[in-house]
Amino acid sequence: MRLVSARWVIPIDQPPIAEGALALADDGTVLAVGPRDEVGAYVRGTSPAGTTVDEERALGVLIPALVNAHCHLELSPLADAIPGGAGLVAWTSGVMRATATLERQRRVDAAAEAAASAVRLGTAAVGDVGNTLAAAQGIGRAGLRGILFHELVGSREAATGDAIADAAREKAEADAAAPWPAGLGWARAPHAPYSAGPDLLRRLFALAREEGRPTSIHVAEDKDELALLRDGTGRWVAVLERMGVDPQTRVSGRSPVATLGELGAFEGDHPPLLVHMVHADDEDRRLAARAGATAVLCPRSNLHIGGVLPDVAGLMVDGVAIALGTDSLASSPDISLWGEMATLAAHLPSVPGDRWLNAATRGGAHALGLVGLGTLTVGMRPGVLDVLVEDAAVPVESLVRDPHPSLRWVARA
Repeated sequence: MRLVSARWVIPIDQPPIAEGALALADDGTVLAVGPRDEVGAYVRGTSPAGTTVDEERALGVLIPALVNAHCHLELSPLADAIPGGAGLVAWTSGVMRATATLERQRRVDAAAEAAASAVRLGTAAVGDVGNTLAAAQGIGRAGLRGILFHELVGSREAATGDAIADAAREKAEADAAAPWPAGLGWARAPHAPYSAGPDLLRRLFALAREEGRPTSIHVAEDKDELALLRDGTGRWVAVLERMGVDPQTRVSGRSPVATLGELGAFEGDHPPLLVHMVHADDEDRRLAARAGATAVLCPRSNLHIGGVLPDVAGLMVDGVAIALGTDSLASSPDISLWGEMATLAAHLPSVPGDRWLNAATRGGAHALGLVGLGTLTVGMRPGVLDVLVEDAAVPVESLVRDPHPSLRWVARA
């Protein structure tokens, strides 16, 4: 058993505890959390005679490890390679050109390096999205938990006749080549309403209901998506036509989240992760809130690609749950949720810092359905971080405003 005390313990599911402590089992499970004297008494009262209790003092504050609800580790070779500022269509075109000649081994190696970097930055779990399964083994070697969302688009459906079955074939081949990492789930996921198409979307949402787990989708990310869904206009039209897709098959006459709702996205108990939501309107936000869906914000990616942040205040007012993601190194400088929190804190200074810290921990764990992560709660094994803060008088605000904190792992998840 270990007794770890600190100037502040920030459990997330209760207010920060001044001069707090944790009692941890050898595997990192939280046995007790509270004021230092109380936890110390618990340790002394439950330890058998002659048992050695390791006591230590944190240099900073104690928090649960972070949960990155949206990243694309397989795109890590494209770090700093894709210019932004011209909108999603231009950025996506750049990614497609760059990945066309990208060797698989380079994807594998870069993804593994990025996964290890995420761990060094205090991340315990990821919601990783990949057109391939190239990142899986690197995620496993890094000791990350989470879900790998196997991303499907309409072109795969057209090429194979059944994108869902083709993804299952790819997963079976991966399993035959190497054991699938423990702690990493696998789910098939649509890319976006404009790229997947209504039939594939409907089938993927039904599959998520059958499997009893969430899927993930990019939604309301740019204005051209809205135009395409509304009336078949916007820059995605030319892209789809070059791919041999009739743009009219994407027209729903509705907003993005309403379109997903019509296709069954919110009929089960595990609504999909709604990634980006930059241009979600009032109806979108209300639908997401009623469905209990989580909006996954990737602010630095949004600023790089289009220079616009979501209406975060509107999401909060409407009661939409929020998690954070880093997106890929093709649109963000690193795989650091600290950078995402600091960006939101800088742009929305009136929002209390605990909202961002909650989104980066409990919010991501909830969205991904990961039990035992996100809070320093008795019986859970969330991973524990010791993080230095600049101003110990306001520990939470200091945490979320520092994009590059000094930290160490006290216990892994």
